[in-house]
Amino acid sequence: MGEGQVDLVRVPEAQVKERIEVYGHESNRTAQAAVDSHERVSASGASAGNGQGDHVTMDLAGRNAVVVGASSGIGRAVAAELTALGARVGWCARRAALLEAGIAEAGRSGVPLTADITSDAGCAAMGASAATAFDSLDLVVVASGASGVRLLRDAEADYWERILLANVVGPSLVVRHLLDLLTPGAVVAMLSSESVGHPYPGLVPYAASKAALEELIREWRAEHPELRFSRVTVGTTSGTEFIRDFDPALSAELFNTWLSLGVIPQQSMVASEVGASIARTLGHALLVPGIDVQDIVLRSPGPAMSPSHA
Repeated sequence: MGEGQVDLVRVPEAQVKERIEVYGHESNRTAQAAVDSHERVSASGASAGNGQGDHVTMDLAGRNAVVVGASSGIGRAVAAELTALGARVGWCARRAALLEAGIAEAGRSGVPLTADITSDAGCAAMGASAATAFDSLDLVVVASGASGVRLLRDAEADYWERILLANVVGPSLVVRHLLDLLTPGAVVAMLSSESVGHPYPGLVPYAASKAALEELIREWRAEHPELRFSRVTVGTTSGTEFIRDFDPALSAELFNTWLSLGVIPQQSMVASEVGASIARTLGHALLVPGIDVQDIVLRSPGPAMSPSHA
């Protein structure tokens, strides 16, 4: 919905705070049903896959992968699904306890790679650990990142640096330090955001960093055509830590603006299903080396939320 198409209605602050949870918690019955479906499928012993209970066979035995950002949210779901499909997975993130818990929950042996990817030293240590654990790598997925909400007039250099280090510099350093392990035709996927190219007051540094990430992907692809670089664009997803560093007061203040710009969907996707979908799409690419999957887009079905829905 474009600007000028709706009458901006001031939503009470209590309702705003409820609705902001669309970024971190599911806000409708449809999405809750998706979570329940995922849990039923997982309990049955089949891969979560499409979340509907029908299991499409995919065997990634003998394939090696590293997932960065595997301690929570989409990254954790990607690592878990790749593990369920038979791949040997390196789980990379800063929080060692969460990595160990994810590996234990996945139910198969995984390789914990505790590292802070925002420094060369952290990525070098991660690369060395990966080289010890794996002879080669077929897939790298970078699902980590930093976010926040801040108006441009208040975004100082330190804030920009934190966002850019996590969302642009870090992913490039990951590839740099894993490059020698990647087999010809290996897939390197990095998660971007549908906020790129759309006005999103308060999230400009985040969106700008993801736009830079997309250019980074294109340039890595140009410099290393022997590898397959994939941009994975992801829309609003619950069950992640995206709003962890949001200022609640500023978010409430901006919520009506976001509604008027039509950037908030009526329902959000679920991290477990998004991660499983990404893992399966990339897993299929590994099994079909003659196809380069350069762009994957996952968005919520249905229209955007408007002030009348708040």
